[in-house]
Amino acid sequence: MNLFVKDKNFYRGLLSIALPVALQQLILFGVSLADTVMVGMLGEVQLSAVSIANQLTFIFILLSFGTGSGASVLAAQYWGRKDVESIQKIMTVMYRIILVAGVFFTLLAVFFPRQVIAVFITDLEVIEEGVKYLRIVGLSYLFMGVSITTIHLIRAVSIVKIALIVSTSSLVICAFLNWVLIFGNLGAPALGVSGAAISTCIARVAEIIIIAVYMIKYDKKIQYRLKMFFTRNLGMARKFLEAGMPVIINELIWGSGMAVIAVIIGRMGREFTAANAICMVLAQLVTIAMFGVANASAVVIGNTVGAGEYEKAKEYARTILAISFLLGLIGCVAVQLLKTPVIGFYNISPLAKEYARQIINVHSVVVIFVALAANMMVGILRGGGDTRFVLVIDIVFMWCICIPLGAVAGLVLGLPVWLVYSILKTDEILKVITALIRVLRGKWINDITIR
Repeated sequence: MNLFVKDKNFYRGLLSIALPVALQQLILFGVSLADTVMVGMLGEVQLSAVSIANQLTFIFILLSFGTGSGASVLAAQYWGRKDVESIQKIMTVMYRIILVAGVFFTLLAVFFPRQVIAVFITDLEVIEEGVKYLRIVGLSYLFMGVSITTIHLIRAVSIVKIALIVSTSSLVICAFLNWVLIFGNLGAPALGVSGAAISTCIARVAEIIIIAVYMIKYDKKIQYRLKMFFTRNLGMARKFLEAGMPVIINELIWGSGMAVIAVIIGRMGREFTAANAICMVLAQLVTIAMFGVANASAVVIGNTVGAGEYEKAKEYARTILAISFLLGLIGCVAVQLLKTPVIGFYNISPLAKEYARQIINVHSVVVIFVALAANMMVGILRGGGDTRFVLVIDIVFMWCICIPLGAVAGLVLGLPVWLVYSILKTDEILKVITALIRVLRGKWINDITIR
């Protein structure tokens, strides 16, 4: 049994999606870095405030990601059968879900920002700054949701270049407007965190305009039109609920878990909160290639399963495992090399910098398991239609083990920051062990299209 398949089409297909996705993620990282570095220049309070306020944004992004991923699981398999009409129906169900979710999260951010932020932290100064940011950035949620879900779904039919155009435009617009509005350059008022939020809103509107122009004028594969949104799709809605809804629930529960982890960190002080925000930026950078391969794996596996080539899908899965382990090792080294220069970007207290060093050291080991977990769960298992299994192990390990233990360690026992952070990341190790057994046994293939 060969660990690496010899089929050149596999590597060609994987790279044709992974490279554009990785480039898109790199650009999105640039947007995130521009936000955090510029806001970080304002001070520790502002950095912590935006980090906390973005927890709601993070949950909505994950909900959008889950909706788009759930739709792409179905779409990838239908594309393997060249069934475009079913893909159009999937898009309609996807847009209806994200419309409802976008309105709900917008209302929450605009009308109840103080209550949302107070859940995560008790520092009044941080709360006040966070309210300014969240009330404005909440207006971008609906645009953000449509952008994220559309890009995820069209990847299933190997449309990837438009995502690069969207992300590049977003980076340029957001970075430039941040510079203008946060600090008051070019004669504009210095708006601080409010300026960062306004920049994000404008960038999201620009994304939607670019996507709409592409879908209407240039797309030749799916050819989705607005009138399709108003057609009845009860049969596809049932399939979406069966195969796609576990992905949406999975991302929402995982995102809620990350929000609870942010509460634990926030209650341990603004220094830990700022340190975690810095670590998250570095983590996002080093996992770009990992998640690029994971997204590509989901498409390749989904197309292969949809075409009925189950044994070939199992061979591909073994090769993806080997690739993800190598990416994890590279990520581990990269975290250590980038640690000092990244921390040096921020205007934070010596204690916050020390906390950042400690948790980044921990994350350099965790990133190996992140690479394996992402490619098995987001790539292989979801691509193969095994969405319920992914949902179950995410819930069990995050909510039943790492969150309760982390809360006790940090809020009750008052253990050191690095140890609390380590406990909060134990789910990555447990997920890898369980998912690996599932993948190697080959019981994860679920061809949704034949039902």
